[in-house]
Amino acid sequence: MLLAKSSVYASFASAFTLLVSTSASAQQTQANSPIGGADIGAMLLALIVVLAVIIGLAMIAKRLNLKIQGNADMKVLSAMSLGTKERLMIVEVAGKKLLLGVTAQRIDCLKELPDSVELKGQQKS
Repeated sequence: MLLAKSSVYASFASAFTLLVSTSASAQQTQANSPIGGADIGAMLLALIVVLAVIIGLAMIAKRLNLKIQGNADMKVLSAMSLGTKERLMIVEVAGKKLLLGVTAQRIDCLKELPDSVELKGQQKS
């Protein structure tokens, strides 16, 4: 039992000595080699590059998302802004042309337009 206690004390003492010597060498290393200006500049440059890549990918994703959203069964034929959040839209759904009133709170079908209505700039298919 006495032998076990002395080995525990011996290992504790050696661990404490190792800790003190490691702490002293760490303080000496920090005093000799602080982070230089080149290291900070490289870090900032890497940060700027990463942020530029993130912003570029977000812009590409936004543009691709707008083009992918199209649906062959539904087409927006014309839109006219009436205010900041209000607009009139003519849409074609299942071969029918509808005049819609769109606000921030709701969308109303104002009128079903006859098929003979031609819009300027609309291509005949």
